[in-house]
Amino acid sequence: MSILVTGASGFVGSHLLAYLRAHSNARCIGLTRTDSEHCDTVVCDLNDSEQVNETIKRLQPSVIFHTAGSFSNIFEIDLQNNVLSSKNILDAIIEHQPAARILLMGSAAEYGEIKRDENPVAEDHPLQPVSIYGWSKAAQTQLAHLYFKSYGLNIVIARTFNLIGKGVSDKLFVGRVEQQIRSVLEGRAEKISVGNLDAGRDYIDIEQACALYDLIATKGIAGETYNVGSGTAISMRELLRKLLDQAGLDEAIVEENAHSKNTPHSEVSVIYASIDKIMRLAETK
Repeated sequence: MSILVTGASGFVGSHLLAYLRAHSNARCIGLTRTDSEHCDTVVCDLNDSEQVNETIKRLQPSVIFHTAGSFSNIFEIDLQNNVLSSKNILDAIIEHQPAARILLMGSAAEYGEIKRDENPVAEDHPLQPVSIYGWSKAAQTQLAHLYFKSYGLNIVIARTFNLIGKGVSDKLFVGRVEQQIRSVLEGRAEKISVGNLDAGRDYIDIEQACALYDLIATKGIAGETYNVGSGTAISMRELLRKLLDQAGLDEAIVEENAHSKNTPHSEVSVIYASIDKIMRLAETK
């Protein structure tokens, strides 16, 4: 048995690959776009259908965790990396390994507009994304359902909320703040600049998320989507305070700008996951 993790050099992929190698007896192979120093890592451009087809044919993976993707909010980029790359993988699976288990990485951004009283949001909530990234992930989900229903592929979807952990991208709130904190501690900056801190988000540690991804891949029902989150919301303000406390810094160094360029024009005020479905999955034998 072999397990293939795409996006193995990324934040989620690298943590997940390490988790699987520590908790599985299967051969765990990482897929990257460029050369990697790690053993059992294969180079493949997921946007090249011929490369993907040849890679799946050669490796014959029993399980695929598709974590590769982008959140650029540029239509052409996210369409290619989140939707068309997934199609390339699914097409190759149909041809060469139709019995493989496939976990696609969804996002809470698929839900989009959520009223406060609609929380905690469940997997069957209508998808109304308010960003290009969210739209591309919703399109990926629809693609998964199409391939499940039309071709009988063994697909499950992990709809992830917000992740926190070592190496998180500086395109995300936590990563940006941690980068600025390092600058202050190293004497390269005196202030930390942030956008609106009133929003509430559901954060889960990357190690906990990896355990849930493994659970979904192992026990999840084909064609189903499972929220991956903590089930609670934390305000950006409270999260920032925790990061500052960990670094031994005072809130006085923070400059809040509600109209920061890093703040989306369409901001969902509060969103957090219903985790009932995945908790029931964890209880199954």
